[in-house]
Amino acid sequence: MVWVYIALAIVLLPLLALQLLRFRFALDLNSPFLVKGTLTVTFPFFPREFALAAGGAHPPSSSPDAANEGKNMGGKGQRGGLTLPDSWVAFFQRLKRRSRAAAIKCALDFQVWRLLLGFLLKTGKRALGLLHPAMERLSLGLEDAHALGRIAAYWAVLQGTLPGLACPTEFRFAAPAFTLELRARGGFSGLNALWFCLTVLFSLPWAGLATRFIQCWRDPELN
Repeated sequence: MVWVYIALAIVLLPLLALQLLRFRFALDLNSPFLVKGTLTVTFPFFPREFALAAGGAHPPSSSPDAANEGKNMGGKGQRGGLTLPDSWVAFFQRLKRRSRAAAIKCALDFQVWRLLLGFLLKTGKRALGLLHPAMERLSLGLEDAHALGRIAAYWAVLQGTLPGLACPTEFRFAAPAFTLELRARGGFSGLNALWFCLTVLFSLPWAGLATRFIQCWRDPELN
């Protein structure tokens, strides 16, 4: 009986840890189209919050001496290599040409794009269900009061249809220039992220894509 408890603990404890691991994100959009995103990772046993911000990395600098040394070392160790028979070389060249032609035909195939489009639509729906995005604030200003009034009417209909768009909204009529301020938030747990990755992996139409590639391999010529 003890081994049963140990096995259950080995399975359930990592899942519980993933469920307690929380990811929260915030997205701020301010005119003139200044976007700021923040991702916060929290865990109950560690009260710290880690805010992740995107930043550019500088490539490591290489000195001229190191470059010259790499050039000088490039020719070493090349002697005594194995030489393939001409029949093998010709076979690999034919295989390369056939694979390239089959890949091009598969990339231009309508059935492949239909499968990928259906997969992308399902994945996008799952991604929205994972992120649970919700708007917190919206402020819009236009010079044309008539156009802004129509936008406000359309937005009221959308808020009534989609609950995720329900948020405090401000429309600034007769604004001196176009202004837009938007704030959205969302979050998910580590267990939800794991489930999302598994569903995406297993929902990819592997069989259909493999079948179409085999057909393109058998007849790689474009019709």
